[in-house]
Amino acid sequence: MNRKTGEIVVPTEPVSRATKITGFTFKSYDKSAGVLQFQIKNQDGSPTDLIDATVRLFMYIYQGEEKKEFPIFDNQIITESYMQGIVKYPIPDMLLSYEGKVDANVYIDFPDGSHTDNLAFTFNIEKSIIDGDVQLNGEYYFKDFQQLLDGVKQEATDAVNAALTNVDSTIEKANQQINEFVEGATQAIDQTIDEVTEQLQATQTKIDTVSQNVTSAQNNLKAVEDKMNQTNQQIGDLGKLKKMYSNSIDFGGYDYSGNPNIAPNVGFNDFYNNGSQTGYTAKDEVDHIAVTRTADAPPAGKLLNLRTLLPNKTYTLSVDIWADMEVPSGTISCSIRLREGTEVRSVWALINKPVSTNRTTYSVTFTTAANFVTTEESRISLWFNDSAGAYTGYLGYNIKIEEGSTATPYQPNLLDAPYYLSKMALGKNIANKDVQFPITTTEYSVYSKANVEDYKVNQKYVVTMKATKPATQSFVAYLDLQGTIKAGNLTPVEGMTDVWQLVFTVTQANIDAGAVRALNIYQYPSATKGAVQIDWLKIEKGDTRTPNISQFKYFGEGLKDSNNPNDYSWDITPEYTEKGLNDSVSLTEPETILGLKNFAEGLQSSGVNVAVEYAKATDADKYTKHGAIYLGGCAWLAWETLIFQKTEGYAKGSYIRLGADGNASFTYSDVPNIFGGYLWLGGVCQPDYTDGGFGSYHITVENNFDDARKPIVRFIDSPTTPVKKLAVRGFALVFAPAPTENSQVKE
Repeated sequence: MNRKTGEIVVPTEPVSRATKITGFTFKSYDKSAGVLQFQIKNQDGSPTDLIDATVRLFMYIYQGEEKKEFPIFDNQIITESYMQGIVKYPIPDMLLSYEGKVDANVYIDFPDGSHTDNLAFTFNIEKSIIDGDVQLNGEYYFKDFQQLLDGVKQEATDAVNAALTNVDSTIEKANQQINEFVEGATQAIDQTIDEVTEQLQATQTKIDTVSQNVTSAQNNLKAVEDKMNQTNQQIGDLGKLKKMYSNSIDFGGYDYSGNPNIAPNVGFNDFYNNGSQTGYTAKDEVDHIAVTRTADAPPAGKLLNLRTLLPNKTYTLSVDIWADMEVPSGTISCSIRLREGTEVRSVWALINKPVSTNRTTYSVTFTTAANFVTTEESRISLWFNDSAGAYTGYLGYNIKIEEGSTATPYQPNLLDAPYYLSKMALGKNIANKDVQFPITTTEYSVYSKANVEDYKVNQKYVVTMKATKPATQSFVAYLDLQGTIKAGNLTPVEGMTDVWQLVFTVTQANIDAGAVRALNIYQYPSATKGAVQIDWLKIEKGDTRTPNISQFKYFGEGLKDSNNPNDYSWDITPEYTEKGLNDSVSLTEPETILGLKNFAEGLQSSGVNVAVEYAKATDADKYTKHGAIYLGGCAWLAWETLIFQKTEGYAKGSYIRLGADGNASFTYSDVPNIFGGYLWLGGVCQPDYTDGGFGSYHITVENNFDDARKPIVRFIDSPTTPVKKLAVRGFALVFAPAPTENSQVKE
């Protein structure tokens, strides 16, 4: 039943209108109740005749700032009155599963072949309070993903069934007409030959018309099926979380909407001198280098090596430069020097321009040549002339090089340390494990070892290595120790300094020729061989390289495939968590506890299970369930949920204070902290400071307790006295002396 009807007048006039904001708002609980009703009118205001006309409705929803089409099937649009021009569109349940603005357009196809674009309008979908299980997703909501998927499938199935019914009906009508035509021709057999021939020709014409209608119906069916498949694919993609991996999640407050940065991440120690430094003093000032010159200092500069670019590509360089005083044109200049063959070309980001005291970004676009080589002569140069006396010039560390001719905001190079960002899980390194790096050699063969497993036929492999070589040489890989089965030439990895890679496929011919598990790399040609150093080498299956690290520390999951790390929700990887307790932990020095190990069969000591439960969960006072399990050594597993007596101010958890400091809401004098125990927040935790007078820790907690997934503080004092704990939501690994037979939970 149509209990909520939004009426919209759709004009047919040759004028341009702004989008009509209807003000209609449907609620997520308006199941089978909401309807959009369109009254379509001619230019003179009379109702539009819709006989044999098709009214089309297109709708769009938003995911963040991305506009996506919402699927609408023809059978969902109901013509209420052909003569009065009234059309209805019941709001489907699947649309009510979203929250936010909906953009829509009305188009009409008339039987004479004409088409009109009639109206653009908007309305809104809001979440009903009763729908408490609706989950936030960007700027709109999914109520129940399975319900949404089932709804789309049901809509598509109904549309296909309707189309099939139309096809069957059309064919049945065709057969009926053909039978009638044949019967008529049979009854007229006594007529003249000309009359029979004429009727047969008319019959054939009608048969052809019916055949065309059948073909048209079948084409419409195919279009509906294609639309259904496309919609199912889109819904399926929404359900597949995209993953990203990183060794650091300190992404800063940078704008990641632009192009990736392929310049190295720069620090003070990456700069070196160009020319005499007499009269110059360089200083690291957090996010920039400061170079101060005396009035009589000779011209000189600072250089920064750059070996992350590729030949035949267009790049844009952006640098921040300023000074402590206004200096005239030509005083400070900045360029990138490119080695191309035997020549060195300079591309100027700043030249013959005055430099002010305001931090200013200078950009220049350039294209590397086909014979561009990445050697120490490809570098950024900051040059100081002697025309302005004494002053201090500054160069920001936020140097950016990006593909293309448009400069976009700075972001760090996420391929490099400390991030090693990747959209692929870490690949297993099958290279020889006995090799001692670095390898330093001047021989023709720079690496010749057997992998840990045999090559597989038709398997793709990628070899990656960090190495330096003379500019005249190339790295060439072979799959045998004799150097006869060539895999290919290693090429530079864009955005990585001195990193080379090769993707190759092992063929049956390679196996037959003797490729088993060897990898042999030469510096070519042998006549000009020189000094080569290999810092590391990795071989992995597949066609995508992954970083040469033992494991990723963090993984992120997001709904869309994005290069912006802030579009993902990050957590610690199981591999990194597992590593935490495999490393030694000091009980005398503050340390970060990386994670909690899973003991599937319990913790064993000399065959005896020492994971003894010394404290059972109890309910008392301000605690809701708490307890502790001894894991052996000095490791305890403690848990409990703390319920605060207040719901505002400090009681929401901005701070937790242990010890007697006079704050009634957050003072726990029964926790003397006599051991000075360790603290763990599911990440990194150290005390803000220690009050020597009371021996109490003051800990800052970044959590208002509205989300149990955020880091939480846990504490346990020495179990040699009655075990007392302070913990919030979940469990924690803590370190304290081993328990005695008297250890227990006690308020």
